Amino acid sequence: MRYAAPLACACACACALTWSAPAAAQVGPAAPDWAFGTPGGEVAVAAACTASLATYLLPQRRSAWGAASSEERNETIGLASDITGAALGTLLLLGSGYALEGSYLAGAGVPHPYARALRTSLIEIEAAALSTGLSSMIKRLSGRCRPRSWRTDRCGDTDLDFDAFPSGHTTPVAAIAGARLNLALRTTGDAAPRLGALALAEVATVVTMALRIGSGAHSWQDVGAGMILGHVTGFAIAAIHPIQPTRARYAAGALPEPAPEPAAITWSWAF
Repeated sequence: MRYAAPLACACACACALTWSAPAAAQVGPAAPDWAFGTPGGEVAVAAACTASLATYLLPQRRSAWGAASSEERNETIGLASDITGAALGTLLLLGSGYALEGSYLAGAGVPHPYARALRTSLIEIEAAALSTGLSSMIKRLSGRCRPRSWRTDRCGDTDLDFDAFPSGHTTPVAAIAGARLNLALRTTGDAAPRLGALALAEVATVVTMALRIGSGAHSWQDVGAGMILGHVTGFAIAAIHPIQPTRARYAAGALPEPAPEPAAITWSWAF
């Protein structure tokens, strides 16, 4: 069982790559299309991802699964993790990713690049929502104790003491990283903006993992599971969005030459 999570991650990524790899060979900028290639598919995926958040309504189980160790609560580090992860961290990543995606599409000559970049942002929102819903469901079912609430042989007295596994702060930012990884693998032309967006998401994920452990909110297994769950979910959501060949305003990398000026005839008088 110790290898079950990494194996599942590898299988999911391999299946997603099988779906998305043919799109990379298409001509034109790597702009993602609607889910499954249709607006109706996008509506269905968005609805399913949003509906997953209803798992927050499930009752919290209180299991005997203790933390890896007993740790003291650190409010300062906890506040820092609220900036890099969870809702605020997700919003910051969405904003920076939108700007970089628009930059990539503009450089590739896609018409209205920043309007088209909203479609990529939608993919990231779907990934973050679905991963958060799945994380919440696992939390409710697993009922693991938080390190700051664990005292040798018993946990705390509230439901919040038992919702440690997996890390809900880590999962959504890791999901954005997974979605960006998939798009980066299918990128044509100058990949620097997308690679920059991927790097930001991966850094946010790793920093959030460290901060959640330091705050006493999670054990290393909790943040590790959140990282894997987020990456797999985000990668899969991006993979069901095929690349649509997009007609650029000009050939990739070649700027249009200025039109020749019309011939002019001048007349001058000399005395």
